[in-house]
Amino acid sequence: MRFLPGLALLLCLATSPAPLFAQEDPVVEDPSPAADSGMRQFFLGLLNEGKSLAERGYFYEACVAFNGVLERGEEVEEYFKTAEFDMAVNLHNQGLIYSAFTYFARIVDAGDGHPYYRKVLPWLITIGRQVPGFQGVKEYLSVYDAKDYPADYRDEIALIVGQFFYSQDDHELALQTLALVGTDVEEFYLRAKYLEGAIYARKNEAKGSLDAFKDILRYERDSLSKSEVMQTFHQMAIMAIARIFYSAGDFDRALKYYDEIEKYSDYWLQALFEKSWGFFRVHNYERSMGNLHTLNSPYFEEQYFPESRVLQAVILYTNCRYEDAIVVVDQFVKEYDDLRKELNSQLAQNDDPADFYYWLAALSQKGKGFSQKLKRIFNLALADKKLYRLFTFIVALDREEMLLESMRKAQVQKDLAEYLLGELVTYRELAIGEAGEQAQARLTRMRKELQRLVSQSMKVKFEALNALKEMIEGKREATRKQGESRGWVVVRDDEHLAWPFEGEYWKDELDSYLFRVENLCPEQQK
Repeated sequence: MRFLPGLALLLCLATSPAPLFAQEDPVVEDPSPAADSGMRQFFLGLLNEGKSLAERGYFYEACVAFNGVLERGEEVEEYFKTAEFDMAVNLHNQGLIYSAFTYFARIVDAGDGHPYYRKVLPWLITIGRQVPGFQGVKEYLSVYDAKDYPADYRDEIALIVGQFFYSQDDHELALQTLALVGTDVEEFYLRAKYLEGAIYARKNEAKGSLDAFKDILRYERDSLSKSEVMQTFHQMAIMAIARIFYSAGDFDRALKYYDEIEKYSDYWLQALFEKSWGFFRVHNYERSMGNLHTLNSPYFEEQYFPESRVLQAVILYTNCRYEDAIVVVDQFVKEYDDLRKELNSQLAQNDDPADFYYWLAALSQKGKGFSQKLKRIFNLALADKKLYRLFTFIVALDREEMLLESMRKAQVQKDLAEYLLGELVTYRELAIGEAGEQAQARLTRMRKELQRLVSQSMKVKFEALNALKEMIEGKREATRKQGESRGWVVVRDDEHLAWPFEGEYWKDELDSYLFRVENLCPEQQK
């Protein structure tokens, strides 16, 4: 978009959203005529001219007037403080979100002595809604005392501030702030309770964590809510409770909760995988292997569950099926060690966080030359909500940079646009570095996890080979030719039919497979 001198006003109006909040006190009177009253009157006139332009929708022209006050006026004067607030509001009205934030931040930095200190709060909330990944908004909201929260925004601010303290590892302050979130707005309450449960889990306080997650289920029961948000948090709470019981060694109760996850929901595959470990712990190898069989079906070839192969090998080894365990390990290593090497190669080529971000951006556009599994692991890593919000924030900064670049082509807009552009570009580069660093860290963790799984599987193979060697040398009793299957229970009634697997997968029965695992261990090893 190119701005011509005669068209600058019309283009600003065409691309500018309506003000979100009415500006108060459109005309500012001289509060204290004294010496220097001439200059004060000049700045008051400039300020009021800016307000008049803003009322008529000339937002950018208004900002030019306010900028004249801020560049040459006295910071201690009321007109100056008013100009700061009005500058921020009118920048926001043009869609210049980050630029508006920088002026709101000045007011917060000035402290509660600034006349517009509390009036900034709803604007910070608005910016936070528009750009969820803007960490600066959360940081500045955390400066305010809870008594300053407007009643209409109290729960939302408490949730955001609680999230900020959690991100800073200040768990106690996070819990104190989250406790302020009431039940009036369903989503805020559910998010606050879930985060509370996560914090207690981080603190290894199982009871507090369990109580928080059960509060979500109690809220659902009492409110009778059937909203999409409620359904999502219901499943998140169920998964969390199941993990708590699993961690405590109460595998039967954990399995009971995993069974409550709705089939084909967003959490179903993860629940199937975690249930596999639960069944393994209670020695129900048939159900465990049946779940793993489901996860490795063609329906879910785009999913990423490398640990499923390792668990298969462990189950086979546990039942003295050494040769079968070796076959599974070899398949796993062939498939995933190559992926680990490919991931190593890509990470090594982009050490600088900013370069890594730009490389990721190019990958998202092209994606050629990479294996399907590598694309899958990248997608999984970058699906992290915190990282996703940071990426969307950078996209918002990119849009604002393009708008300012267009504005500075018009002479009347040039000076202020260049100043705002300089501030924006500096911050954008910092955000890009942070995004690249976080993406690198997440992918590095996934690479280490792959390395751990490959090493773990090789240990299983080594033990299996060692067992076979000892059997040949007569140091270990040979395995049996046939054995029983501990958990092989096939229900036959009017509603259930046993059907042998012959290579085909039935989508409706994906979580119903049993995989017979004969225990071939000698009698004393059973």
